[in-house]
Amino acid sequence: MRRPTTRTLTAVALAAAFALAALPGSAGAVTARASSSSCPLSALAKAQHPVQITAWHALTQANATAIQQLTDQFNASQSQVHVTLVNQPTYDDTQEKFVAGLSTGDLPDVAQIQDTGLQQMIDTHAILPVQACVQADNYTSQLSDFIPRTLQYWTVKGVLYAMPFNVSNPVFFYNKKAFQKAGLDPNSPPSTLAQVMADAQKLKAAGAVKRAGYGLKTDPSDLEEWVAKAGQSYVNNSNGRSARATKAIFDASAAQQVFTWMSQMVKSGNAVVNNDQNTEAYDNLIGIGNGNQAMTIDTSATLGTITQLLNSGQYPGVDLGVGPMPGPSGPGSVLVGGAAFYIVNKSSPAKQAAAWEYLKFLDSPQSQATFAAATGYVPIRKSSVPLPPIQQLWAKIPGYKVAYDQLVNGPSNVATAGPVIGDYISVRNAVRNAEESMFSNGTNPKSALAQAEKNATSAIQAYNSRVG
Repeated sequence: MRRPTTRTLTAVALAAAFALAALPGSAGAVTARASSSSCPLSALAKAQHPVQITAWHALTQANATAIQQLTDQFNASQSQVHVTLVNQPTYDDTQEKFVAGLSTGDLPDVAQIQDTGLQQMIDTHAILPVQACVQADNYTSQLSDFIPRTLQYWTVKGVLYAMPFNVSNPVFFYNKKAFQKAGLDPNSPPSTLAQVMADAQKLKAAGAVKRAGYGLKTDPSDLEEWVAKAGQSYVNNSNGRSARATKAIFDASAAQQVFTWMSQMVKSGNAVVNNDQNTEAYDNLIGIGNGNQAMTIDTSATLGTITQLLNSGQYPGVDLGVGPMPGPSGPGSVLVGGAAFYIVNKSSPAKQAAAWEYLKFLDSPQSQATFAAATGYVPIRKSSVPLPPIQQLWAKIPGYKVAYDQLVNGPSNVATAGPVIGDYISVRNAVRNAEESMFSNGTNPKSALAQAEKNATSAIQAYNSRVG
């Protein structure tokens, strides 16, 4: 099980590190290289080569292999920079270790941080916004080749703080063979929550599933996605992008519809629930394989693993289908998920410049095509799409294209930019606890959602008071 208590303390640790960093002469003092610093590109040419840099990442299994291979290619392709990858157990561990390093000095030169860490990373004052390197290196024209919303997420008040790398979003997984048995069109997955419920009823009535039609994982990030799809904001101040978010505002029509739907799905027996934090975390996906259910929602980042598992021959009753995430209608779309790389401004100028060269390589069209094809993540460069790795993958397994299409075709607005929240973990805990109260204690959806928003707002305000 993940460590909710430890993770919640991240905000407290950040506040302590931030306060320590502000003290003149302290071990964690923030240097003059603040967020407005320029990118010291010229320092690389003047340094002794190769400049050694360390990059922290939290990718696992096939994903870890893919980034190691790319890093080996980068190291072999030139002699100015050498990158050493250091694998951290999880994204949360990476961020906690980074925050601890603000006072101890144990920091990398490059850090891969999950999407939810944006506000905390800004608050550390320990990063060089990649916007500075974009400007110094005349890289702006290259940015036009990126999927715009991958840049939009990590941009606050016109500043691109991190380089997007492994991008994902939620998709709909379903068993085509179960659909056929229930008389449903295997090539037309449901696009609305009402259709999911109707299909779940038909799947159960036809005996196409052992337990329920739908596997409902209590992942609080799904609520963020559904609110964004409806075109509504999750927190105030333009989703925390025009000014620091001070309260949650998700208790509106979209979230009310979602909580009511979830409650009805579980009470009617059309959905079986699994936790998203412990050993049950993938039961919604495994349940498709063993026939317990035939539909679920999960991140596209699991595509590589789940495709291999369900198509391995162990599950002959499965023909895996992938579709867009169903949800409330509106002027929105799914959010950008995944992680990005930050350049640490406490590193020497030469190491900062070296880090920029490495990040450019990771986000080159060929690197993105190679990485996406090996993992199931979305290629974030448009020019990556025509390259052989992507074209061959999409021709073989069209489901890999779904997540890309959701980002390319989705609108760019305040809702789809995504919320920027300081203590993101506690906000998600508030939503998760409300869902579990609804499922386990019978709390009515209206009361559960209202309590979630109240607790989320308390967490946001407590964090803000600590970091000042």
